[in-house]
Amino acid sequence: MDREAIFRRLIHLSAPVFLIYYFLPSPLWAGGPPREVGLLVAFAVAMIFELARLVLGFRVPGMREYEAEQISASAWSAVALTFALLFFPLEMAAPVIFGMALVDPFISLVRRTKWYPWLPYALHLVIMLTVLSLLVRLDPGTVIAAVVTSVAAIAAEGIKTSYVDDDFLMIVVPLITLWLMLGL
Repeated sequence: MDREAIFRRLIHLSAPVFLIYYFLPSPLWAGGPPREVGLLVAFAVAMIFELARLVLGFRVPGMREYEAEQISASAWSAVALTFALLFFPLEMAAPVIFGMALVDPFISLVRRTKWYPWLPYALHLVIMLTVLSLLVRLDPGTVIAAVVTSVAAIAAEGIKTSYVDDDFLMIVVPLITLWLMLGL
């Protein structure tokens, strides 16, 4: 495995760090902006960096060759994370973000084996159930929602297009699925 692939996997694994957002005070300091404004400022900085990268044509470590001319996986992740953090509670965002962070890199290791897609699906489901059990009471409806959400996540990862990255899809599709399944 090359250094750039290792770097990409480490970036994936860091995605749950952004869940700290839920524990930030709002306002961020006495008389300061609400935490949502802080999130949107961080998102704007990330998008300005992405625009500069595309316009100026510089390469970021870990970036794949095909990303040089299109929106990067990191930028798509920033869009998905911002969407998740702004519009969904921790109980829904956390299992989905942990799922993407751990399962997407795992898929790259097993995609061309007999274990794909079954082992990634099982791993995603275990992550969903584990994180959900830490945040909410598991009942049959929640377990069914986790099963369906994991199917949606693995199916979303399989979509290959130059219009949107699977990092975005592995957060947004299962998040909306979970939201629909739990009726929230």
